[in-house]
Amino acid sequence: MVTAELLVLESRIRLELQQLERLSEELQKTLKPYKNRPVKNTIILRALGSILHDFYSGCEKIFLHIAKEIDRTAPKSESWHRLLLEQMTLPLKGIRPPVITSELAGELAPFLSFRHRFRHRYGFDLEWERMESLVKAMPDTVEHFQRTINSFLDMLAEADDREQNGGDHHGLQ
Repeated sequence: MVTAELLVLESRIRLELQQLERLSEELQKTLKPYKNRPVKNTIILRALGSILHDFYSGCEKIFLHIAKEIDRTAPKSESWHRLLLEQMTLPLKGIRPPVITSELAGELAPFLSFRHRFRHRYGFDLEWERMESLVKAMPDTVEHFQRTINSFLDMLAEADDREQNGGDHHGLQ
């Protein structure tokens, strides 16, 4: 990958990671008045649903950047969202190692499912009992995701350095 393309990709991904951090902070602020109490206020439930939705959407934007710029292919079928998540767990011989682990994909899958439900329901149908586990898991999942993607970006930079110095020309592996 050409260094300029890599720099643009890295900048786009880092911007998304910053946005995910802001979402995590927003989640904490929204939950602060509830201190482990169930959230029954429909306006707050809508806000929390939006934050959960945005979290997975941000992760997916990063995955799409990687799929388009590094893999040079992204799924196009009806189930492309799930296929894209799976694609990020796969090593692509001669191109890149897995972007995320299967474990992290397992952590992200419920957020993908929630986002689908959120998009296809009315906000007043949201229930704390169905959202609570995701709301509580989100800060740790954001942190795990950020660590993983930052490691991937570090590996990308190392591979680019090797290529620029006349070394390995066989992708990121």
